[in-house]
Amino acid sequence: MLRRCGTASSLFAHAAGVFRPPAQLRHYWQSLVITALFLVVAGYVGLWSDLFKVALAAEWPSFAVLALLAFVVPSVVEELVFRVGLAGKTGKWRAGAALLAFTFWHPLQVWLGLPMAQAIFLDWRFLLIAAGLGATCTWLYRQTASIWPAIMLHWLVVLAWKGLTVPV
Repeated sequence: MLRRCGTASSLFAHAAGVFRPPAQLRHYWQSLVITALFLVVAGYVGLWSDLFKVALAAEWPSFAVLALLAFVVPSVVEELVFRVGLAGKTGKWRAGAALLAFTFWHPLQVWLGLPMAQAIFLDWRFLLIAAGLGATCTWLYRQTASIWPAIMLHWLVVLAWKGLTVPV
């Protein structure tokens, strides 16, 4: 077992530790309830503001590939960067800085011309949902001391967005 001593090995030890599942049964229930609430609120905001409309993905084989890819990028990668790396386990300023970085990461992708970027990343309604997702994922990570609930929420949001909606 690696000991935390302020070196690169301590960073790897910490990163490995966040992949442990939540320790207590109440963490699973909290995560389930918070995830369901976020999905309902984000869906309502997206549909009410005419950002999205409900439509099932037309090509299920390609959606299945997208689902697998979306688990890694953005779900795992962004949660490791923005929750574990930036937000950390404590500190309001760290959480706020991570939230701003996560929210503005989306339009930055468009401005930089990155391959995963989409024009919708510039819409204030989308950014509002992204900010809510970032805050909720930070809360889940800090409450459970596991990155898995945040990864699963992020992944479900991307799946719902890509598989159940189309931009208006």
